Amino acid sequence: MTEPTERPAALTVDFSPCEPAGTVRGCALVRVRVHGPQDGSGAVLRLRRFLPRLTLLRCRDLAADGSPLGPERDALEPADAAVRTVELPLDAPPGADVREYRLEWELVPADHPTIGVEGAELLLFRATLLGRDADGDEETREQRNITVEWLDLDSLVRHHSGSPRTPAPLREALRTLLRAEVKNLPKCDRCRMRPELDRLLAADLVWEHSAGPGQGEIRRLVMARELAGIPQQDVFLRWHQHHAHEDLAEELDAARARHRARLAAYAAPK
Repeated sequence: MTEPTERPAALTVDFSPCEPAGTVRGCALVRVRVHGPQDGSGAVLRLRRFLPRLTLLRCRDLAADGSPLGPERDALEPADAAVRTVELPLDAPPGADVREYRLEWELVPADHPTIGVEGAELLLFRATLLGRDADGDEETREQRNITVEWLDLDSLVRHHSGSPRTPAPLREALRTLLRAEVKNLPKCDRCRMRPELDRLLAADLVWEHSAGPGQGEIRRLVMARELAGIPQQDVFLRWHQHHAHEDLAEELDAARARHRARLAAYAAPK
C-alpha cells in the first residue's frame, strides 16, 4: 500500500527567533499557499499584534517556482497600523501559488520591563489562517507564532551553529570553531601551537562562509564575540609522553595576522 504523502503546510513563517540583547527591531515573512484546499472558501489571514508596533506590512504574490507575479505592495492602510488585529483576504490573482507578507516591527522598552533583556522571550505576533467549513462557519486552518528571545553573543553563535536557517557550510564552520575552543591543552608550550592554529583556521572558515548574501549579521556576531573575549572555560592541561613538534611557526604567524586584521576592521569606529 502506498503511504499517504504529507500535505505541505499552507501557512509558514520565517523570522529570526533569537536576537542580541537590546535589539528592539526586526522583520518576518508570512507565507500562505493560496493554491490549495482553501481555494474559493473565503480564506483570510488574521494577524494579531501583541507588544510591538507594526511599522511595515507589504505583500506580493509568487508563482509555484517562487518567481514574483508583480511588485510588492502595501497590505495595510496607515490608519490601521495601530489596530491589534487585522484580517487580510487571500484574493490572489490567477497563477499565484503563495501570498507572501513582509512585516517589520519595533518594540518600545518602556512598554515592558523584559524588552531587550538577556534571557527574556516575548510573543510578538500570531498569524492564523481562517476558512469556512461545510456549514459556512469560520474555522481555524493553521496557526503560527512569531517570537523573539534575547541572548548573549556566545549563545547566539551557538544558536546559529545549529539553526536550519544558517546555510550548511557556515553552520559546519561555526561548529568547527566551537569545537576548537574546547580547553584540553597539552602542557608543552610548543604543542599548544597546534590547538591555537586549529582555532584560527576554523575562524578563517567562518569568515569565508559568512561572505554570502544575508550572512553579514552572523559574521558581525562572531566578530563581536571575539572582540568581547571568548567565554572562559576550565582549562585542562595534559601531559603526554614522547612527542615530536610540528613546525607551525610560519603558518601560525600568518593565521594570527589574518585574525588581527579582521578584529581591527570590526573594532574600528564606523
